[in-house]
Amino acid sequence: MSGCSVDFPIYDITSIDSVRVALCGGGGAVKSGVPNAVEVYDTRGKGLVLAYRYDCERAAPTCIAAHPGEPILAVGVDHNLLILEIEKKQKLNKQVPTLKKVLQREVVKVTDKAEIVKCVTFCCFGEKLVTVGEDNGITIWEYPSMVRRWRITQHLSEVTQVTAHTMGEPEIVTSTRGSECFVWDVETGMQKAQLKFSGTVPNAKYRYRNIRYGCTGETFYSVIVPIAWSNKTSMSHLVKYDTATTPWSIIREFTIKGEPLSELAVSSNETFIATSSSNGHVYILDAHSLGLRRRVFEAHGLFVTGLCFTSSHTDDQFKLLSVSADRECKVHNPHLADPVRFLKAALLLLLFIGEFCLVLLLLLFIG
Repeated sequence: MSGCSVDFPIYDITSIDSVRVALCGGGGAVKSGVPNAVEVYDTRGKGLVLAYRYDCERAAPTCIAAHPGEPILAVGVDHNLLILEIEKKQKLNKQVPTLKKVLQREVVKVTDKAEIVKCVTFCCFGEKLVTVGEDNGITIWEYPSMVRRWRITQHLSEVTQVTAHTMGEPEIVTSTRGSECFVWDVETGMQKAQLKFSGTVPNAKYRYRNIRYGCTGETFYSVIVPIAWSNKTSMSHLVKYDTATTPWSIIREFTIKGEPLSELAVSSNETFIATSSSNGHVYILDAHSLGLRRRVFEAHGLFVTGLCFTSSHTDDQFKLLSVSADRECKVHNPHLADPVRFLKAALLLLLFIGEFCLVLLLLLFIG
């Protein structure tokens, strides 16, 4: 398991293209000596090579999104939305090139009071930008003009996630710390649907902890956990929806007991899906069946804060990256077999061979 260490706690990561990823994080406003930064890494080869860096000074960047067609990053930094450009020309010196600041826009509520940017994503082939604020509101911006198009304020609890349709359809999905998960029309700002999950425990309430579209938008994935969590009995659910039905129907489900799942990532051709736990474990699954391919125990010393796959058109080039507040970015190979499952299979084979030999010896003794 390769990767890199950085000089700040990492809060988010996103894939830029087939070989580059961007991550962000920091120590915040406290004068602790821990920097606040955005870094871009080249994933070619066995390790990660730092290609660009942007220092955010006194505020820690907490969320990041890459434009689907341009070398542009949108970063939430405290009350500001920062637009950074990855320039093609790099200076031929020993210093790491810096990202170019294109725009810094203070995001405000309808009351003109500044609010913290908690989530950000591009949608509609990068023609629109969506931000989530601390007042549970969703703002849809025209990009690159940054003219505010719509303001969605119907959520009853704190919005924690937003994801955009992967094929450019004017559609986003949001989830909250409560049990809400809504589908929205970006063109009108109107609600299209609400997802529901009943689970197996009577009268239990569940929250959509993380959400992602599949590569064509025909499928949708979500990590769902009980709002009232018990480490011994509660079940985490990774659910796959069919978006062609009305309402969206569940077609696959992966469950795990006693371990709260959190982050979620889908490979660009929807071959793999990855999730993680608050214990630092990483799970890699087959996206079609949701069958477990590999588990990485204690990939991080703290809870995982982000997952992403490097984009690729061939299965053998995929890499999964995981980040954490432990300042580590780890690279995982989705194709490696789970060593625990391999060991179990080997033990079963040995038991079978042992029983066969024992029966053969008995037959020889009797004969």
